[in-house]
Amino acid sequence: MRTNDLHSALKTTVVAEVTEAGIHYKQVRLQHGKDDFLDTLHARPSSFTTAGIQTTDFLHFLGFSRSACAFHSPECYCRTILPAQDLASLAKAIGIAFEKFKSGARALENCGLFINQPEGWGFFYGKPASGRSVHLANPHGNGHVAPKSERTKESEDTFFRFVFTWIDGAGDKGWTTHYRAKHMPLSTQFQAALDFIGGFSWFQDCPEFDFEGCWWRFTPFRADDQDVFNRNTEYAHQYFDAHATQFSQGLEQLLAAHADLEPHSFSFLSVREAVEARPILPSRQSIEPRKGTSSRPGLPQRFDVALSFAGTERQHAEELAKQVRDAGFEVFYDGFYPEQLWGKDLVSFFDRIYRKDSRFCVMFVSHEYAERM
Repeated sequence: MRTNDLHSALKTTVVAEVTEAGIHYKQVRLQHGKDDFLDTLHARPSSFTTAGIQTTDFLHFLGFSRSACAFHSPECYCRTILPAQDLASLAKAIGIAFEKFKSGARALENCGLFINQPEGWGFFYGKPASGRSVHLANPHGNGHVAPKSERTKESEDTFFRFVFTWIDGAGDKGWTTHYRAKHMPLSTQFQAALDFIGGFSWFQDCPEFDFEGCWWRFTPFRADDQDVFNRNTEYAHQYFDAHATQFSQGLEQLLAAHADLEPHSFSFLSVREAVEARPILPSRQSIEPRKGTSSRPGLPQRFDVALSFAGTERQHAEELAKQVRDAGFEVFYDGFYPEQLWGKDLVSFFDRIYRKDSRFCVMFVSHEYAERM
């Protein structure tokens, strides 16, 4: 009979063991009956840094729980895994993803976007969790409508536009940062990353972007009449100014970490893929362009043609992609949809694009193309 204990059973067997990136893993198979097995993974971190996200925090985000452990005395982080899990490749993926996750977290912190540290350093000192909890501001309004709303700054990068407004009244006093992607809509992975960071809301008719939708965050004004240096005006402006160079970099690194973990059925994101009915492709004999569809933002459900090429042929592929798109056809060329590809398992994604979701595929065959996966 099974219990919720992931450390004991009628029979326990350590089936694999590996150390990777400062974490010692043991894969343990619990047998609760003749044909009743459960595979568990027990992780014991052995190193930490003096600041920032720790391996303990990352393990927590990946679904591990800290508890007393018979396999890593006295404690470990443990969770269930799939029976066929390749421990060596999983451990390597976690290590690689953690480095990208830390890089992304540092970039986002420069923008004033702080990720929780639920575990911190407690594990390494035999004490309870000593992490950081970020208290997100919860304004009374919608971040847009107030007696006084003043546009103070704007900036952009390759992928996003940012607007900084001052709001005063209706129960709120502070700054709203507005975010609008240049190529909408973005992937469900992107929305999952915003949910993970926390504090983002969606406003459908943002006046800062010609009444198109935006994501927004509110930073309340903090004032101390006794100490002018306790006011957060300077910090609020510094955080906004950093968005032009740090925001996309941070998000891209988080989503790259997710993409490394996804093939192993692991992640720190809760991605809810939209289930959409895919239309039947037109006959291959019909190659008329679907007029009016090539300007549709975001990643289309179907493509008339997908371009497959090695890096040496990118210039030629881009020239062809633009010509075919301008003729009114739907073209898959990765340079048209960079943000929509963030966070995806590209091996399975490209397999679907080239094998199922495109009417035709144009291959730029070269020596390098033959050598690439």
